[in-house]
Amino acid sequence: MQSKFVWPILVVAAVLAGASIPLFFDSGFYYVDDSQSGAFGQWYEIGRRVLDLDWSLINPRVWQSGNYLAEGAWGILSPVLWVVGIGAHLAASALIFSTIIKLLCLLLGALGVYALARNFGAQRPWAALVAVAAPLAGFTLYMDAPSWANGLMAWSFLPLTWVLARRAVLQAKSPVLPALSAIGLVGIGYAHATIFLAISLGALIVEAVLTRHRPAIVRSFALATAAGSFAVIVHLPGLLTAPVTGRTSGVVNTDLLTVNLSGLFSSATPVGTPSILFFSGQFPYAPLLYIAWFLPLLAFVDLARLRALLRHRLSIGIVLVAALVGVLLPSDFGPLRFPVRMMPYLTLAVLLLLAVGLSHARPAVLSRARFLTAGGLVLLSAGLTFSSGPQYVKVLAVVTVVLLIAVWVSYRILGDRPLPLLGRESAGWLAGRGVATVAGAAIVLTVLLLVPQHVASPASPLPDYGVPNDVSDYQSQLESAEGDVIVVGGVEDVHKPDAWNETLVGNLWYVTGERVQNAYSAVYYTPYNSLTCMQYNGSTCGGLYSRLFTTMPETGKSVADLMGVSSVQAVKGIVPAKDWSVVPDGWHVAEDTAKTRLIVRDEPVAGAGSVVWTSKGTKVTVLREDAMGVSFRVDAVGPDGGRVALSRIPWPGYQVDGGAVSAEPVDTFLLGVDVDAAQLGKTVTVAFYAPGYPVQLIAAAVLLLILLGWPILRLVGRRRPGRGRLFGIARASRDAATEATE
Repeated sequence: MQSKFVWPILVVAAVLAGASIPLFFDSGFYYVDDSQSGAFGQWYEIGRRVLDLDWSLINPRVWQSGNYLAEGAWGILSPVLWVVGIGAHLAASALIFSTIIKLLCLLLGALGVYALARNFGAQRPWAALVAVAAPLAGFTLYMDAPSWANGLMAWSFLPLTWVLARRAVLQAKSPVLPALSAIGLVGIGYAHATIFLAISLGALIVEAVLTRHRPAIVRSFALATAAGSFAVIVHLPGLLTAPVTGRTSGVVNTDLLTVNLSGLFSSATPVGTPSILFFSGQFPYAPLLYIAWFLPLLAFVDLARLRALLRHRLSIGIVLVAALVGVLLPSDFGPLRFPVRMMPYLTLAVLLLLAVGLSHARPAVLSRARFLTAGGLVLLSAGLTFSSGPQYVKVLAVVTVVLLIAVWVSYRILGDRPLPLLGRESAGWLAGRGVATVAGAAIVLTVLLLVPQHVASPASPLPDYGVPNDVSDYQSQLESAEGDVIVVGGVEDVHKPDAWNETLVGNLWYVTGERVQNAYSAVYYTPYNSLTCMQYNGSTCGGLYSRLFTTMPETGKSVADLMGVSSVQAVKGIVPAKDWSVVPDGWHVAEDTAKTRLIVRDEPVAGAGSVVWTSKGTKVTVLREDAMGVSFRVDAVGPDGGRVALSRIPWPGYQVDGGAVSAEPVDTFLLGVDVDAAQLGKTVTVAFYAPGYPVQLIAAAVLLLILLGWPILRLVGRRRPGRGRLFGIARASRDAATEATE
């Protein structure tokens, strides 16, 4: 019984130790780039929404960043992020809170991998080894964990969801846990994780069909349908909104963050850099494609026996092929960008394959040829790494020697040969303990190799904005602002110690409590984006300042008026002095420092979301307004009808009772409402509904019916006396040596 807990405890200890090593080189390792400009502020705002019981689907005050369903990764339908968001409100340090969340995700992923490997029949030592390696692999550790938090969070739920789904389908266990885990994964809104959840559940259906066990087949389809139903609820609005956004919808290859075969063949080397076109140049200067140093131990596996094993574990092969195809896709494949994002899923499949192979497909005798093959794979991986990053030659040489020694020691122990330094009696002492010894030592080496790795690449290749760590430091900016705010420019030099005293970046504006529209957006609306020249992190070009006070052709109003902006902050290092020195009529200077100038209306106006213009001869009175819509009474309208403009982006999903959404936006970026003469004196209501919401309602009903009806499925699948457990197929290849090792 004790061994059942020893290896999982070792997994937790090793992952915590390994994940802590980067912090010795950079205390802010887990709080850079999108975690700074996107994730923490997003969590904070989600927490506010939960605490305020605000379930609105859209926020017009942040304009293109406010279509939360279209953004997808905002996760407003994620119970996991609700809890994280509330935690963000209790945190004193954004850096410490983000680090804790990242470490918890790494642990969840590791324990999920361990349980999944065990479910596929891997011995405990090998399951523990791959469980430690998966969260410490290059892309997860250097990209998702430091920056792309949603990618990390969604990935961490996949192994757990997969294993719980297998138990529910093949053992007729309760669907509650896999359903909750699937909801946790899908709700985060990260498309790549949802895709691989669908692939793993589809593979499980294949396995169930091959068993010819009707109840298992029914359960597999039911569980996949339940998870798919929630995926429809989360992702359908984004898919229906995509055509009006600026995201690429075709197939294009710019080579940005694409993966090649030479990079994949270097994935057994923990140092160096793959040849990948990165944001800042050809190389990311970090081992993004590193999977695990012990991949060459695949040479110790009898491939014919492995193929036989995989006949009962088709899920591994299906996910492996899908992930390999995924990472080799072009840079833009419809709405999917950056195929390197799929590396964590390829890593998972490869490690599962290796764990099963080392558990049950090792030959009775390890020949010298197998050792030479493994050593050759180490040298090949090192050679390809050297060709991409020769500047790492010294640390690469040291690590390669260590890996060759580790492979040789593994060969001697697993082959029951004596170790020279320990004498001939070592072979007898290690008899029956070889697997545990090699796997345990491999876990230790996996962790220790992170030290030279981080000596060579101490930080994520993604940028560090250098924002403050304490949440209190995000709440003193724009204290003199009133109403809706737009920031023109961005921080000129993030490395200055006082860079963020007066302005912020992206979603950190949510923490201030000010109504700033410069939030982070991964999905943008092209006309608004062209008008404001706003980047994904909320920064704008300096030319926006003068543009805010120019007159638009259709309405005859300024951009600032149409946006409902009452405060404008100009960053002097970005905005030309000839522009920011001008104070328009009706505005005054509220703050003026060496770095920024804040101007505020003499009489602040209502913020974004309401009526900002009516066509000639049309007059309306606003009766009600909230984030989800507006109601107004038509007081005057010409015989040919009229047009009303709202300070909202015309996203798909707006519906009008008593009028119609205009075929074309007003002044290219405003929601227009057409009213006819028959509406005189009547009320017109404009409301936002999730695009495709009838389908979402059907999906919700299907999900509920499946969960409520699962007890019936369990009764149908209850085994008759004398029948072996269906789950036995997943353990059929386990031999007596396995139990002896455990």
